[in-house]
Amino acid sequence: MREGRLRFVVAAWTMLAVLVLPSCGFKRQLVSITVIPNTVTLAGPGLDLQFKAVGNYIHPPDSRDITSSVAWQSAATQVVSINATGLATSGAVCGTNITITATAHSDPHDSSSGIVVGTAAVTVTQPPLC
Repeated sequence: MREGRLRFVVAAWTMLAVLVLPSCGFKRQLVSITVIPNTVTLAGPGLDLQFKAVGNYIHPPDSRDITSSVAWQSAATQVVSINATGLATSGAVCGTNITITATAHSDPHDSSSGIVVGTAAVTVTQPPLC
């Protein structure tokens, strides 16, 4: 009888640890965004490239695809534009190291939480113009 009770107590504590410890009592928080690819060259106008945003979290530590959850932006839309899904298209103008940003809140349920930004660099060449 004692052995059965001991097994129950151990199982109960193990379950509690699995449910509580991974989060340590803290809310899940986005701490960085990795943009893939992080550097790319597009040789010509009208070329498409799909970017991916990977969110890196703490509490518990985790990484996952958040491509559809970030706000995408290009620093020079005439060189390379990017849509809401992360699809970039090269324009008719040359440019080097144009910054693409993926932005999200550290807590997606709280718009007053901090902003997290990931970046990538795009170069567009237009042979023979550049």
